[in-house]
Amino acid sequence: MAAVLDWIDPTFHATEVVLTALVLLVLTASVLRASPAGMRERIRTKGLAAAFRRSAATNTLAALIALEAVLVGPGLDLADLGLRPVTVSDVLVALGLPAAAAGTAAILAIRSGGIDPDEDPLSFLRPATPAERRWAAVGAIAAGTGEEIVFRGLFIAAGTGVLGLPVWAAAVLAAVLFGLGHRYQGVRGIVTTGGAAVVFTALYALTGNLIVPIALHITVDLVSLLLVPSLLARNTPPAADGADTAKAETA
Repeated sequence: MAAVLDWIDPTFHATEVVLTALVLLVLTASVLRASPAGMRERIRTKGLAAAFRRSAATNTLAALIALEAVLVGPGLDLADLGLRPVTVSDVLVALGLPAAAAGTAAILAIRSGGIDPDEDPLSFLRPATPAERRWAAVGAIAAGTGEEIVFRGLFIAAGTGVLGLPVWAAAVLAAVLFGLGHRYQGVRGIVTTGGAAVVFTALYALTGNLIVPIALHITVDLVSLLLVPSLLARNTPPAADGADTAKAETA
């Protein structure tokens, strides 16, 4: 991976370091507020749509600060953050991989025959109303774009340019931080998203452009929040009402 990511050669001056630290501060404040129990309680009291709005705002703010580091700092350019010219192959992969991921998820959801909400670790994030679905889509787009710019783009560059790490170690550190950033999903969520970060990083390394991991990240979030729950709900048999239960017991 070090040889593949050899275009990452940033120079961090004081301005870029301060702005990177500000991004880290914004995300750390969000993570510390988002324990699994705390997130569920806020969703219960303020609603799921509000949680998606806050998530979208946080990811958008972090990404804008990261881009500001490029605009005002003399040592960074867009290529250091993986924002390079898009090729035809980039576009094809960016379209093909998400389509394959969505299709695979749909098939698995249909074949699963439904899921008990009590066994779904992310049931508290599944939107149920039109407003929640709209904000879930906004949150997915903001997360897929913002998190890739920050974690794959800025943090890998900062790991090499500020901490002096080899690029592979900076990529590992960024993946670990990405997993910890999903603390509100519990230990299982941290491990799962950390694994997803490895996939996103590999795509970034192989293509040299963030467009592919951004497209796949957005698709994964949209499928997880909108498509799969819809398919699972259709496949889950309705619970028997009291009368049906009584008849069954009598029989």
